[in-house]
Amino acid sequence: MRSRLFAVAALGASLAACGQPQVPPAQNYGSIAGRAYDTASNQPVAGVVVTVDTILIATTGADGTYKIANVPLGAYQLQASAPQGYTVGSLPYAGGSITAGETIPIDIPLTKQ
Repeated sequence: MRSRLFAVAALGASLAACGQPQVPPAQNYGSIAGRAYDTASNQPVAGVVVTVDTILIATTGADGTYKIANVPLGAYQLQASAPQGYTVGSLPYAGGSITAGETIPIDIPLTKQ
């Protein structure tokens, strides 16, 4: 009985491992983080949608900050969409390259329309 239970458990574990996507370790990624702010008042702006390579998305919180983790290594493109009433200014380092474990700071300047 015990060997039968072991065999069923081993089979279940083998089947569970099959077909599962392999996720690379965290050290194979970088992060991008920053703050969205009003250029006239330096106040934080919530609701800014920040996108990296059109697949990784974050929205700034009430304090204007965002963080996008698990950015694949290599080249990236960052875009920001301003909430109603604002336009996005020039984004420094909106495109570049990221290395393992690196966190790239990119603040997002916004101007009221």
